[in-house]
Amino acid sequence: MAMIGLKYPIAAPCNNYIKGRYPEIEPGTAFVVGKMISAEKDIKFSDNPLWADDEKAEDNYAFEEGTLKICVDHMTLEAQSKMYGHVYTAADNSEPERLVKGGSDIPPYHVFGYFKTLMKNNKKLYQVTIVYKTKFKPPKESAKTKEKSISWGTYESEGTIETLSGFENDPYEEVTQFSTEEEARKYLEDYFKLSDNSGTGGNTESGSESSGDPPAGGGTDNTDDNGGTENEQV
Repeated sequence: MAMIGLKYPIAAPCNNYIKGRYPEIEPGTAFVVGKMISAEKDIKFSDNPLWADDEKAEDNYAFEEGTLKICVDHMTLEAQSKMYGHVYTAADNSEPERLVKGGSDIPPYHVFGYFKTLMKNNKKLYQVTIVYKTKFKPPKESAKTKEKSISWGTYESEGTIETLSGFENDPYEEVTQFSTEEEARKYLEDYFKLSDNSGTGGNTESGSESSGDPPAGGGTDNTDDNGGTENEQV
């Protein structure tokens, strides 16, 4: 199986999270983060065996930590405020658009989703990944003067993945697979209750209006995540 595409990163804040429930997304809070360039997910499990009679008698194999590094081509000031907890002021007739970053800003938890395109047996599949609870740190920034060739600027940000508490299996992610891109896109838009004016992250693609409830969480885990790093990029 080959990964040949990556699209449509969407985030929504996890406000008022209740133990033992999947995060509930409030309509109008989700936003398109930008145009996806890459995603690198690293899930680590602890391995703590008990040895007895010169053999492994018991083993405590549990989720330890997870990280999600994303890279997008552009992120608007408004999207940055939502992702990292900064203070945003929209432009008006007398004042320009403004983002104020503070040392005590606390990034909120987000539900984060995207879909990737796979190729197997000469057939395309579209796999939606939804990470239930992650918190992103502000990205590193660099700039340089104009030269003969263009230096492309991108936004790279790293998030910490956490499991949901109150569940027996400590869920952290669901993966759902579709046969068409339209189905994958609609699933994401319905899950995040994305509206026509939600494309505020720098992506010209905006979602379609949906009044339905998001699909139930707790789907199958991605088997590539067991203690390894998963790289996803265009």
